[in-house]
Amino acid sequence: MSTENKGLPARFGVPPLTEVRRTTAAVLVDTVGVGLMIPISLLYFTLTTDIPVASLGVALTAATLLSLPAGLAGGAMTDRFGPKLAMVTNNLVSAAGYVLYLFTDGLLTAFLAMLLVAVADRMYWACWSSYVHTLSHGRPFERWFAFLESIKAGAMGLGALLATLILAVSTDVGARWLVVLNIATCVVAALLFVLQPMTPATGDVPPAADDEDPELLQAVRGWRTVLAGRTNLLFVVGQLLLSPVMLLPSVALPLLFVERWGMPVFVSTLLFALNTGVAALIQTPLSHAVRFRSRAGVICFSAGLLSASLLVMAVLPERRSVLAWCVVVFVGIVLAVVDALYMPASNALMTESAPDAVRGRTVAVFQTAAAVGMAVFPACFSFVFELSSVLTWVLLAVVIAAGGLCFAAASARLPHAVRFPESRTPDPAAPPTDPAAPPAGPAREAAPPAAGTTEPGSPQTQVPGKWAGSQ
Repeated sequence: MSTENKGLPARFGVPPLTEVRRTTAAVLVDTVGVGLMIPISLLYFTLTTDIPVASLGVALTAATLLSLPAGLAGGAMTDRFGPKLAMVTNNLVSAAGYVLYLFTDGLLTAFLAMLLVAVADRMYWACWSSYVHTLSHGRPFERWFAFLESIKAGAMGLGALLATLILAVSTDVGARWLVVLNIATCVVAALLFVLQPMTPATGDVPPAADDEDPELLQAVRGWRTVLAGRTNLLFVVGQLLLSPVMLLPSVALPLLFVERWGMPVFVSTLLFALNTGVAALIQTPLSHAVRFRSRAGVICFSAGLLSASLLVMAVLPERRSVLAWCVVVFVGIVLAVVDALYMPASNALMTESAPDAVRGRTVAVFQTAAAVGMAVFPACFSFVFELSSVLTWVLLAVVIAAGGLCFAAASARLPHAVRFPESRTPDPAAPPTDPAAPPAGPAREAAPPAAGTTEPGSPQTQVPGKWAGSQ
């Protein structure tokens, strides 16, 4: 793959689209489908069946909890067969789940449909970061992750807008058409992922296994590597503590604005649209702007910014006013900035700190920790929110700040190339590349690097064999 990307896009950190056009199209199509279903993921069953809402809620919670092991299985699949197959599989499983949506006539069918969709979701998050790592092929992870995440944010907003238009024309029939369209997007995305060429970096090829070791023993050793060590433990705890960030715009803040401040219900959709829209615009350039900063420092800054904003929420008066709408806009922008900074940096640290042979399982454990946190958060938030709104935001601020500190502590002993996406100075061992640089004896006559060598400051040039002793 070419590593050059000249012109205006390069100034904002946009990678060369010719290299990833099929993946970009797959992400766009797939996430438009996600946006189509977000408004009716649970509402669909109330529109097309007679199942009580309470029963649907219990079924959704049970399906979410039962799907958690699927993330670990997806990580094992990623290590064994590669992230490309895992991405294709999760799209096909999702399509099968939405096919069941169309044939749901009772609680059992609804539960099975929810379970398949939840399994696909767990598998997706288990393999997505590994897929981007392989796609980046040794170049800065954030550049590719941020670009694809900005595509996802924009596509999700577009899908939600299309769903609004379709439901405005017809509710019951429109809901079924949304499911059909989502099935189509899952299948098309799977096909595009199949067609995207994937050339794993040299570090992604696991060493040959000892033929004398049984396959089961190798698998057990791999999981022991993932679960052992202080660094991994801190990453897992940090991911668990930062999981509320994902649910603030959809669960916590709408409850505050509507129930306590008396604002109209559509404030929740406005907040979601603002969050995704701003994130789509700033994700790539903002990640590019902080490319020389410590990944842990970026995460701590994001956690501190959000914690400070939540503390401000704790002291604001509960009233419907112009100030309240200003707060909605402010919080939506803050959440977008936090997403744009925290998501690429945290995924990069977790992905690149993992040994090559168990990267998929390592990412799966981290994402499962986030899924557990998101499953527990609504119940904990509702309980504390009933007691005291002020206490809710103070506790959330403390938890999120603690999550950022866990990431900082986990990254303290990692190699420089893992802690920093790019370096301002080249590797001291590399020959000088500046034509104006003074001669340095015989080193001045050194041969230039071979074509295809990674650029100075990339992980492969800074610390060969960097994973040794990182755990």
